[in-house]
Amino acid sequence: MIKNILLTFVIEPKRQVLTLLLVILSQVVFAQKKISKQELTEDFVQLKGQLEKLHLGLYYYETKEDFEKRYAETIDNFPDSLTITEAYLALNSFVGGLQDLHTSVLFPKNYFPKDKNKALPMVIRKKGDKFYIHLNGSTDSTILRGEEIISVDKIPVKETFEKSKGLFGTDKANQNSKNFYAERYFARNTNILYGIKDSMLLELKNTKKDSIYFRKISTELTKNSNKILAKRYKNINRKNLNFKIVDSLNHVAVMDVVSFSEKGNKLDFHQLRFNKLVKKNFKAIEENNIKHLIVDFRFNGGGLLTNTKRITKYVATNPFVATDSVRISKSGFNKLFPPYLLPNYIIGRMIFKKQVDGSFLRTPNRSNKPSKKHHYDGNLYVLMDGGSYSATTLTIGLWKDMNRATFVGNTVGGANWGSFAGQWKDLKLNNSKFKVHIPLMKLVHGHPNKTNKTFFVEPDYYVDQSFEDFIRRKDSPMDFVLDLIKNK
Repeated sequence: MIKNILLTFVIEPKRQVLTLLLVILSQVVFAQKKISKQELTEDFVQLKGQLEKLHLGLYYYETKEDFEKRYAETIDNFPDSLTITEAYLALNSFVGGLQDLHTSVLFPKNYFPKDKNKALPMVIRKKGDKFYIHLNGSTDSTILRGEEIISVDKIPVKETFEKSKGLFGTDKANQNSKNFYAERYFARNTNILYGIKDSMLLELKNTKKDSIYFRKISTELTKNSNKILAKRYKNINRKNLNFKIVDSLNHVAVMDVVSFSEKGNKLDFHQLRFNKLVKKNFKAIEENNIKHLIVDFRFNGGGLLTNTKRITKYVATNPFVATDSVRISKSGFNKLFPPYLLPNYIIGRMIFKKQVDGSFLRTPNRSNKPSKKHHYDGNLYVLMDGGSYSATTLTIGLWKDMNRATFVGNTVGGANWGSFAGQWKDLKLNNSKFKVHIPLMKLVHGHPNKTNKTFFVEPDYYVDQSFEDFIRRKDSPMDFVLDLIKNK
């Protein structure tokens, strides 16, 4: 842990930020389990005490008075007993009110047997006020892509979608981010709200025939629906750090950056594989004389701060710092650098300076220099959306502050000023056994030029996928950038 603190300052990747979506698919097994009002109230008291000690963003997006009011009202509204699902929704709603996506609620892992994690095997997309089948991962191949989905088990999809938005405590209640996750995780959100079922009744509309029909389909384990999707559709997955030349005549290439944490050897603590792949890509960019580079940051929920520096050094024109400051609470500092481990405590006191309010502050003592080898000075384009969060928001904001790229897509998920992240404590509540993922640090992004004045990083060009392009499976933002390049 100390090595991570000194060298990387971890910013949670999307698969960790959204862990709650990955682990709560089997609460049907526990639907009959109850927790009393007294027990859940005791858990809330425990949680409140730890939030006040550890979370530096507790009163950042709401006042202390509003927080106390929400806390009291939540407890007062508890019935005499609650199911595990009801308790989760109450707890998640309260934590979501902090308006920080890095702070989340998780079920204990042993609550959810793998053979019970079934879900609706459909991926949907919202176009206007309607919802459509984007990908069909069910065994029923007669349900066609592009058909409108009206209801699931007689509950309107629009109603479920609106409820789903309440499951995400996005930064400063970022609505674009809420919409993004409510759409992308619709199947899992349905399980959270209504429980897991063996089958579901879909109300569908064939848009070509303008006819409505009903179809009962089996829910599927994720691994099974993924196999079906892979066979049924081509090119549905983006590989991290994939590089390809899309227009050799105009020297245009695309680099996918799906995560700032590269999977691989578990002993690769310093993410050397990520570094190796980034270097390989920029070497290829240089060798192929790429003049226009498109970096796709869409649906990248974050990763290691070190990796944001590793990619930025190849495009930065001047020395830069990724974070202006890193602050940690007194209790958080003692958790990471316990006094009884004297060597670690001494290291912590060397890199963090104690402040008057009792917190500890670290400011960078040196900047990161642009890479001399394989440095890219050509035209840079960034694709972004509501799923661009955490370390990705930091990177996009940094590049915008540098005036280094043209930004296309939609508003990112995270705040431009910084985030509450870095290191975490998973607080296990005594009675319900839920875990609350609490960030221990406040990271302020390094923006010396103050180029961006908006709270969230906004694109230079807002481009959403049109319905026509959705039907044809065309990437509207990508096509927009390619047209920009051709018309230069």
